[in-house]
Amino acid sequence: MLRIEANEGEWMFAGVASKRLVGVLILLLAGSIANASDITWGGNYRVEAVKITNPELSSANSNKAYLLHHLVLTPKIQAADGLTIYSRMDVFNNPTWGIDPTTGQVYSVAGDVIGGGPNSTTTAGTNANNSNTLARTQRASMFALTEFYATWSQEFGQFIVGRAPMQFGLGTAFNAGNGLFDHYIDTRDMVGYKFVIGNFYMLPIMGKVNEGVLGEEDDVNDYMLQMQYDNPETDLSLGFLYQMRVFTFAGNDTPLTGGHIGGATPVKADGGKTTQWSLFMKQNVGNFKVGVEADMLTGDTGLKTAAAGPNVSLNGFGVAAEIDYAPEGGKTTWKIKTGMATGDDPGTSETYEGYIFSRNYDVAMMMFNHPLGQADLLRTGLVRTTTAAPNSQIDSEGLSNAIYFAPSFQTQWKENFSYGASIAYGILNKEPISATANTATSLGWELDINLTYKPYERLTWITEAGFLFPGDAWKAGATNNFETKFAYGLVTKAAITF
Repeated sequence: MLRIEANEGEWMFAGVASKRLVGVLILLLAGSIANASDITWGGNYRVEAVKITNPELSSANSNKAYLLHHLVLTPKIQAADGLTIYSRMDVFNNPTWGIDPTTGQVYSVAGDVIGGGPNSTTTAGTNANNSNTLARTQRASMFALTEFYATWSQEFGQFIVGRAPMQFGLGTAFNAGNGLFDHYIDTRDMVGYKFVIGNFYMLPIMGKVNEGVLGEEDDVNDYMLQMQYDNPETDLSLGFLYQMRVFTFAGNDTPLTGGHIGGATPVKADGGKTTQWSLFMKQNVGNFKVGVEADMLTGDTGLKTAAAGPNVSLNGFGVAAEIDYAPEGGKTTWKIKTGMATGDDPGTSETYEGYIFSRNYDVAMMMFNHPLGQADLLRTGLVRTTTAAPNSQIDSEGLSNAIYFAPSFQTQWKENFSYGASIAYGILNKEPISATANTATSLGWELDINLTYKPYERLTWITEAGFLFPGDAWKAGATNNFETKFAYGLVTKAAITF
């Protein structure tokens, strides 16, 4: 048995002081060397270069350009037969829009910019060590443990406890961020048991979103149930997920500012309860694969429109469908993505009708992915800063208040090369400005073309160009009459998996 002890010290661990962290990491590494069958390391390292011209869709013709890199480590510890510990470690995290080094709050796991100077603020440096213009050393990256959970497998099921990823169906509602270039993750502190009966399983979950003060009833709790049927013989999958979130007045921190929920001056109510319903179906028929997911969000936000006003309720939903066609023996595959997500009506402050897809669920390179235009037509202020200019944000936009249709194809050109293209078209679901704005509905259309190079099984390199032809909706009504100029972008990215 190998034993390593480290001197006691303080280390920044996702921005929180954690003693003996270096000793734990050394122990894990040493253990993997001493007994490789007990610990398995995996993960990926990715680099992404993004340049988008004219995201504001105006004659100012501004630019947005940045280069990101990020490392994900996913060690798995096989402690005993049936007993496994999983984790995810994110390395290289931007302190502004990535992971906060002080609170550990996860905005995104997009990574850090190449060009991370020691001074990440706009204030002047005090010496050469924290001045970008005088520095000799780049800013250190914070190490973040974003997932850590254990599973215990028995004959008829599996027990799970810890901070685990959430994934369901097509990933429109719950998306764990397992894709090579996913920038967002869904996690939950939970205790659950997965009952398995043949091709069917049922997973009840008790989730603890926030503990709050130990001596007060100010927790935020989730009560969840997932049921799924997977039949490999008929290529049929059916899924159901229910989530009820309950919180008290003391634990209610729903935003009161920004005008997102409850109008201009909402106040806290006595607590709230929200419910999420999700249904999923996937069926393979011959050369076709069809997948559909429907999500509904209802309940009470825990806010009132005013001290004597009505409670603000939730009433949003989204539907997404994907159809894949791969002819037998052919080199070209075809895909259609289509669906809708409801948008919040600015004229009904007593109800929030918006539904926002996971920001990992991409339909196009720019549309519904990067902030565009000069008005918040998609009404996504709950997940991004809508008051900041589009050229100051990464891919923080979400799909909401829209109906979309996006066909695409991908052709295997040579053994290591493939190319493809997609066209995305969108229209608004609901008037986003005001009852008298008369905003047009067309968001326009976008053409994306890509070239994928895969010289090795574990290396993927994708270069993609996008061309956006905005519709009249971006004028934001006759009163605003914003410009709707052409925009285009180029993204090249590579990922190494291990």
